[in-house]
Amino acid sequence: MPRENILTSQTARDDFLDGVRQLDQESSGITAANLFTWLQNNGINLSMQGVNQNLSTYDLFVFWHVVAMTIPLATGNMAHAGPIFLPWHRMYLIRLEEQVRRILQKPNFFLPYWDWAADGQLGEVAQRQTQLWTSQYLGESRGQVASGLTSQIQVRLTQVNTLSGSVLVSHAPRNLERNAGSDVRTLPDKTDTAQAMNESIYDQAPWSVNSSGFRNRLEGWINGPQLHNRVHVWVGGDMGPGTSPNDPVFYLNHCNVDRIWEAWMVANGRNYLPVTPMGAQGHRLNDLMLSILDASMRPSDVLDPNPWYTYDSLVV
Repeated sequence: MPRENILTSQTARDDFLDGVRQLDQESSGITAANLFTWLQNNGINLSMQGVNQNLSTYDLFVFWHVVAMTIPLATGNMAHAGPIFLPWHRMYLIRLEEQVRRILQKPNFFLPYWDWAADGQLGEVAQRQTQLWTSQYLGESRGQVASGLTSQIQVRLTQVNTLSGSVLVSHAPRNLERNAGSDVRTLPDKTDTAQAMNESIYDQAPWSVNSSGFRNRLEGWINGPQLHNRVHVWVGGDMGPGTSPNDPVFYLNHCNVDRIWEAWMVANGRNYLPVTPMGAQGHRLNDLMLSILDASMRPSDVLDPNPWYTYDSLVV
């Protein structure tokens, strides 16, 4: 079975929501104090404070994402603002997919995606009142998430920006929060995805938020926030900081981003830039990508997703 649209596949929806809920309730055997020690031992400049508590398997994915954002590379960081953005998140999604399969004992589970550009065709108010934001799916689009399976997910780690820098706070468990349509009023639409698909090259110097090319347009820095970035900002709340994987909509967003990338590669070839030795270190074709929850991969390992999954549709 392929990765499917969450709004058209009840099985994919139910398994996804149950899987992330169970991962959030499963103890990882790791505490907040363990993570603080790990940061110190690895020389990572991320301040961490708050209560010591047991963390879930789901929390470890949140931590992984924050760490990747914290470590600077020649341009951007180990997951964003450079060519590595798409392959790193592909690896990350594969690892989450594997964990959901394990906990559900369903080897044929695949993550669903949210075609946010289809919702972007709707009116401003209608965008935050679609079926996705009901108790049968993700719960409320604004305020505290208090209905459906997603209301059972507890946020324990939140990134907070202070005058002295970014801090990862371990706090008492609380419900997810959203603020859809407040910081930006509308989602990306099909015109936006078409602009990305019309880019003929993957990326180019300076390999940054100022680059021309498909990656930077899809990531959303060009005239931003657009596309991927715009979805984060539109949802708001817990989707805003580096701890955005707290909200399951993070994975639906990135599966759609990955789907658009796959559609682009089918049309343009499985081409990636930069390649060694050109380009920014850490973002090159055969550079190892940061993984703290299984073996690392290189961009070259994930250019073809077919060993892991396909999509039900590449019409974007």
